[in-house]
Amino acid sequence: MTNDANIKTKIAAVADALIKRGVASKENIQGCDAIQIAEIETDCGCELPVAYREFLARMGRRAGDFYVGTDMFYPVLLGLTKEAHDLVAEDNSDISLPQDAIVFSMHQGYQFLFFRAQDGDDPPVYYYMEQSGTFVKKDDSLSKFLFNAAHDSW
Repeated sequence: MTNDANIKTKIAAVADALIKRGVASKENIQGCDAIQIAEIETDCGCELPVAYREFLARMGRRAGDFYVGTDMFYPVLLGLTKEAHDLVAEDNSDISLPQDAIVFSMHQGYQFLFFRAQDGDDPPVYYYMEQSGTFVKKDDSLSKFLFNAAHDSW
């Protein structure tokens, strides 16, 4: 199995877990189309990793109650990376968000999740909370992070 096919299988398992757990149904999972994914790439200023592109294609517009109340789905996710850069800069700490960071989730404007575009097809996920002064690694890959989140959600 190629790496892309393996990632596709892992992201499909996220959707399956959401359905199995009753967090979503097949009817309320909706992916982004190619034009919307291209718009997200333009917004981020770089090519998206395979795992994120697959997530967006499968459930980038909505996924039932998964991450309800968090900015994670198209079109609300547009501009999140810029907002995150501003948030970290306002904190007056010794850190700055890496230039290749792609913020894929922000909760109420004070905490966010990101990965780095340079970190491969299925990059590690990092977390930041306002005034913390640090980035915390949450998982070794985006697909694993999403899979675990799908199993931990309500």
